Amino acid sequence: GGVWRANCEGGTSARSEEVPLSLRLGERMADMVTTGSRSGGGFLDFNYVRSFAGILKAVQAIVIFIAFLCITCSQWTHYSTYRYFEVVTIWFFIMVLVFYIIYLTRLHQKMTCIHWPLTEFLHYAVATVLILVASIIGATKAYGYAGLATGVFFGFASAILYGFGAWQSYKMWRVPQPATVTV
Repeated sequence: GGVWRANCEGGTSARSEEVPLSLRLGERMADMVTTGSRSGGGFLDFNYVRSFAGILKAVQAIVIFIAFLCITCSQWTHYSTYRYFEVVTIWFFIMVLVFYIIYLTRLHQKMTCIHWPLTEFLHYAVATVLILVASIIGATKAYGYAGLATGVFFGFASAILYGFGAWQSYKMWRVPQPATVTV
């Protein structure tokens, strides 16, 4: 097969690495499965918004932001516990929005130096663990505080959603995609 030269600028250069054409086509097929469409016209990929991956990211952002708001607006009894919970939830809220914007604007197709399925898997795996730890610690301190208990509940829900995202991105990263897509 042919060889494709890739770097972060999207073109070729003296320091570019060679990527087999079959690998590039496999990533393109994975992108078609993720977004449900072929790339083409327009700056924004509105098919991504309606895709499973796009809806999952939107739900993750909403649930983790609710967890953040519940903890932030509640009375605290253990400052360090809830400060940790706040930092973890707001960080992964911002990161899921960043990934959403990257896929929505098709930047992942232009920034070919990053292996997006692996990057997304690592993001989800770390998020799942840290949100789960924050929720467990928060649950031990939330007795008698309804707002804190609600925040912890949404924290556990976020951990489940991020775990599901990790599983989905792992499948996209490790499981070979079909050579053809039927319509």
